[in-house]
Amino acid sequence: MGSELLMGFMLYVDDKLTAVGKSLEEAKRLAEPYLTDTRQLRIESAVAPAPTQIWNYHYDIRMWVERNRR
Repeated sequence: MGSELLMGFMLYVDDKLTAVGKSLEEAKRLAEPYLTDTRQLRIESAVAPAPTQIWNYHYDIRMWVERNRR
């Protein structure tokens, strides 16, 4: 991925931007091939004007978990 402005739901695998989905569900589908490797998976929203939201995949419960901000 280059330095262009990205909008959507960004999938990071091991902290490397790997793909961008137009929706959260699409980003989750893009992450499916990586679920068997137990790699660190994160999705970040970039949908202005909404604040950024972050989800991490939790392997123990096999679910995406939204990170709480404080």
